[in-house]
Amino acid sequence: MKINKLHLFGEALRQSVRRNPVEAFLAVCFCGLWMSTAWVDNRSIVNLLSYAPMVFLLTCICHAQDKGKVMRGCYYLSPLLLIPCGMNETLASYPYFFTLLIVQLLYVLATSGKDDRSFMEGAVRYVKSVGTAFVLSLTIWLTLWAIVASIRYIFDVWEENLDELLRITQAIAHAFCLPLLFILFKDVYGGKAMHVGKAFRILMDYVLSPALIVYAVILYLYIGKIVITFELPKGQVAYMVTAFVGFLFMLKGCQSFLKKRNYDWFYRWASWITLPTLALCWTGVAYRINEYGFTEPRVYLVAVVSVLTLMSLLFLVRRLSHYTLTAWSAVALFSILTYIPGITAKDIEAWSQTGRTEPKKEAQREEMITIRTQSPVDISGYKQLYLLDSYPEEGNYYQTHRDSLYLYIKDSLVYHNDFSCIFADQLQKAGLSPTDSIPKEKYTELLRLDLDSVTILFENYNVLRTDSGYDVRYMQPKCYLIR
Repeated sequence: MKINKLHLFGEALRQSVRRNPVEAFLAVCFCGLWMSTAWVDNRSIVNLLSYAPMVFLLTCICHAQDKGKVMRGCYYLSPLLLIPCGMNETLASYPYFFTLLIVQLLYVLATSGKDDRSFMEGAVRYVKSVGTAFVLSLTIWLTLWAIVASIRYIFDVWEENLDELLRITQAIAHAFCLPLLFILFKDVYGGKAMHVGKAFRILMDYVLSPALIVYAVILYLYIGKIVITFELPKGQVAYMVTAFVGFLFMLKGCQSFLKKRNYDWFYRWASWITLPTLALCWTGVAYRINEYGFTEPRVYLVAVVSVLTLMSLLFLVRRLSHYTLTAWSAVALFSILTYIPGITAKDIEAWSQTGRTEPKKEAQREEMITIRTQSPVDISGYKQLYLLDSYPEEGNYYQTHRDSLYLYIKDSLVYHNDFSCIFADQLQKAGLSPTDSIPKEKYTELLRLDLDSVTILFENYNVLRTDSGYDVRYMQPKCYLIR
């Protein structure tokens, strides 16, 4: 019986690969690229793999909309998107995060209907496909790693190849199996009517909905406090409100899957419940923008709050495709702030902050200076030399904490002093006062700290020059020499 089920699973996977040839090809490419990182240290490959989920989902979108020659051509040419992704270095940034969000919204829009129930069915199918594929790929990786680690331990092989083995097993499980499992479950869930089990009903009725109601009460109590004390909302309240409103409308959409709706009395008034919390959010955001200007996170926060406010207002009008309209609005707004030059979130931040910071800098006459070595240093006459690094693996390293420098040789603390004290003494030895400008010919002398029996050579100082003197921001030691 188990063999028969395994055969059926393999046959379903084979049919899925036949129906999705480009997605399967991308899985092979991702696996090969991930494996190559075990031997080739190439930043472009890492960048490309970071954008792999977006390229893969865009391919799935083209496949879902394959209704003519144009979209079919886009489907087969979509792997070429890997080329520009390899040159992009905006990892772990707001544009990267919102690009991933935009692509996922587009995928749900491309694979679901326009009405609210169909949209939520498409979103739930996507989450189920991703979740199931991820759990299985993680299981595959743990199994592979257990086998490899056991062989390595028992037979004393691959002793020097631990990192390579780790990356190879990760590539097989996450870069190859995960995409193939996703397209398998995408096809499986896509051909069935939406059905929720007992676990889903328990989660909705006894965990998520009660927690959301308690959270709403907390926010309303805070609104009452704000009104009574007439104070401004705290800075992080905006993020709390966005999370609350987002989850509220997400769970409201999931109510349509339940036969018995125990919380209709709450979700029926979702828009009216969220409007006061959104007003609280807008108050805090507007005050901080007025005081401190736009930053990139604040620009995106305004965009997210705008989308949630629109969704709240849309639900006041019946017979609309509320989720579809909201999703398209989010895609349009986030795309404008991420991709259109001149009005991106980063451009808005630069425009807003320039008008605020430049007058202040001009009035205070501040200048950031980096003092680096200008000529070779004579180290003759010393018995021992220790190179210093910021990592403690070798036992000889430095640490900075609260504008103080700590030097460790063989894991023992050998020197400790404040940045300001070190730099003041160095200025004095060089014959300079705190208000003098520092000529470049003095740089080498400033970077050499002579003590009783040792000398510390610095790589650089970062100092801020003001009208009142120098403010040391950072020091990077290079060598510790013992006479």
